[in-house]
Amino acid sequence: MPGPRRLVLVPAGCVLLLAGALPSAAGAERPPPETVVVHDSRASAPVVDISQVRLDASWYWDSVQSVRVRVPQGFRPGHRLTAWFDLDGDATPDGHVTLQLRTPTRPHGTALRKVQEFRVGGGWSRGGKRVSCTTPEGDRPAAGRIRSGQRSVVLALDLWSCLRAPTPGAVDPGSWRAAVRVAKGGQADMAPSRRRWSAPVAGWGPCDPSGGRC
Repeated sequence: MPGPRRLVLVPAGCVLLLAGALPSAAGAERPPPETVVVHDSRASAPVVDISQVRLDASWYWDSVQSVRVRVPQGFRPGHRLTAWFDLDGDATPDGHVTLQLRTPTRPHGTALRKVQEFRVGGGWSRGGKRVSCTTPEGDRPAAGRIRSGQRSVVLALDLWSCLRAPTPGAVDPGSWRAAVRVAKGGQADMAPSRRRWSAPVAGWGPCDPSGGRC
């Protein structure tokens, strides 16, 4: 016959510690944030050194995801800005947007000329299929005027549409990641460095940030 069972008493503090070490179901299901900020190491040449990259989700009913890149020395003619995007969570980019800045059209002008394109596929190279990419209002990713010496540039686009990817379900905020490179001449900087991805950011926020109805 089996011997008598022994009751092992565990101090309450140990139980709490063990419980705290286990991931909660609520934490595992937490949606990605609506904003992700990447702070770069500031170790590159000043002409291309990226200090910050900010990724923002779209308003729920208006699909415009945005990437803001800050270069403290300012953007000038000859700069090439590339942003790679990932939707499926693997190591290979799903597509990228490239913005080249050139000298102003007018001799004493300050507005830089812009040459921009979006490509689907191509990995980390400049390859892939060139496709049309705009916001729902028809704007190109780098819309508006960019002045010589301007420290921040914003790329805004309907990412799922540009990548020719199906959008998530009606209640799914989706998620995306990005990596950014700024180059000029033989100098370049990436954020995050070494072809790593940012943390995931939501595709859409739940509400209008100005306080309107969801």
